[in-house]
Amino acid sequence: MLTEIQTAQDIWPQLTPIIFVPRTESDYQRLSVLRDHLIELIGENENHPLASLMEIVEVLIDKYESEQESLDREGWYRLSMQTLARGYGDDEPDA
Repeated sequence: MLTEIQTAQDIWPQLTPIIFVPRTESDYQRLSVLRDHLIELIGENENHPLASLMEIVEVLIDKYESEQESLDREGWYRLSMQTLARGYGDDEPDA
């Protein structure tokens, strides 16, 4: 295993431009373009040498999208709660 880790360490600087965790919209767009190119290249060939790379890129994209959806939901929830608080504040008469 140490040999594999050393190999990964040696080649990682060459791979970081294409394999990274997307943290911004720009990163997400870069990975999406890479995925599109991989799809064109690999097609349905599950035995293609880059098929695993395509899967990894897809996982990274899905993770980013899920995080963004979660942030969007949290934002809508906070906005809803703030709106309700303004509409039904402490000075609101009891019915």
